[in-house]
Amino acid sequence: MSRPRPKISPSLVKRPTPDTKFHIDFDWWDKSELDLKTYLFSRLDLGDESSLDMGVEQVDLVDEKTGEVRTVDGFQYALQAYFSQLPEEFVRHTSLVDAVFYVLLANANRPMTAGELADWVGRDPEVILKTLSGHRIYQGIRPLYENGG
Repeated sequence: MSRPRPKISPSLVKRPTPDTKFHIDFDWWDKSELDLKTYLFSRLDLGDESSLDMGVEQVDLVDEKTGEVRTVDGFQYALQAYFSQLPEEFVRHTSLVDAVFYVLLANANRPMTAGELADWVGRDPEVILKTLSGHRIYQGIRPLYENGG
């Protein structure tokens, strides 16, 4: 006696496309067994932990393009400032996942397509799309779907 397998409608399965934007899901970090600060300090030359501790819980940022004001936590702001100053060669000579992660941090975690990320990291957009579209989530980098999925 065999059990029939449930059929899933292809329309229910979301697959990232070249137009899909990616972002860092900080909730992923909160739910994982990893700690973002520990990860960053182990991977980068950030000095001591106090160099990223500004003593400020919230910072208001103004988007240069839209004028929109967003509130981010002080740690996220410090990361953005640090990563926005990294030399281009640093990003181009690190692993693909790390490079995308650093670019998203430098850009205040503004969602970006694989093509936009490719321009920053000097890699093939198809490779970026395939890497970030699999079942495994790397460093909290996830696709962002229009309907919030």
